[in-house]
Amino acid sequence: MFPDLHGAEDLRGAERGRRRPEPAGALAPVLARARRRAVRAGDVEIDSGHLLHALLECDEQVLGLAAPLPTQATRLMGYLAQRSIGFGRDWLQGEGESADDGVGIPRQRFALPPGLSDAAEAAVDRAQVAALLRDAAEADPLDLLAELASDPDSRAAKMLKGAGADPSAVADRARQR
Repeated sequence: MFPDLHGAEDLRGAERGRRRPEPAGALAPVLARARRRAVRAGDVEIDSGHLLHALLECDEQVLGLAAPLPTQATRLMGYLAQRSIGFGRDWLQGEGESADDGVGIPRQRFALPPGLSDAAEAAVDRAQVAALLRDAAEADPLDLLAELASDPDSRAAKMLKGAGADPSAVADRARQR
């Protein structure tokens, strides 16, 4: 079933503890798209960048809040397009992404669906809390955008900065609705 995966059993065991996104409610299409992006890229985890990209695809308000200036929107979408086709993969490694799994096994060989990176999981959890605090039954894309942008160390925040957008201002705009 898993040819040439020397040592992969240990890695699969370690991955069992990782939370798998289970799409539900308003975030269902976002998590589903982010999962597909990670699978297509051969990534072991869904990182905050996958979530940001999926948000931009799923909710028309997100781009206006994330990158309100035309130059910011162009930069952000250009960066996401480059990331989608793998441009710069080797020089832009970080949260949830590496060339191999640490023992020489390429990521794309894993049959398990990707789980959330620590930063992505924290953002989803904080989005759920934010929704409860505003008396909503569930988190929506703007809750998730605010939480992705509010973590300065996340890939999503770094992508926003790279596009010329201030992540804390993005978080504020998303929270103000």
